[in-house]
Amino acid sequence: MNRDEALAHLKAIEPDLRALGVGGLSLYGSVARDEARPDSDLDILVEPGSDAFYDLRNYMGAYERLAAAFPGLAIGYSTRAGLSTHIRAQVEREAVRVF
Repeated sequence: MNRDEALAHLKAIEPDLRALGVGGLSLYGSVARDEARPDSDLDILVEPGSDAFYDLRNYMGAYERLAAAFPGLAIGYSTRAGLSTHIRAQVEREAVRVF
């Protein structure tokens, strides 16, 4: 999957994700760099829209919605706070904002 395809799929499910408390979404990693291989995963950085996002149903619901939009593709899913400090700067440099 290339970057433009991933961005189009993510934009298409924006209303569903916002309904689950997602305030913003960015793509990072090999797909964002347009360097994905067939075995690459899809790395997603989620910005909570409110504390309601952290309700387990919303948090996992957003993940499940992403997984349904990209069947067969492994999803890497994190908030900024959940990123290791060792990779956070790199992720923030290469992240492509979806919404």
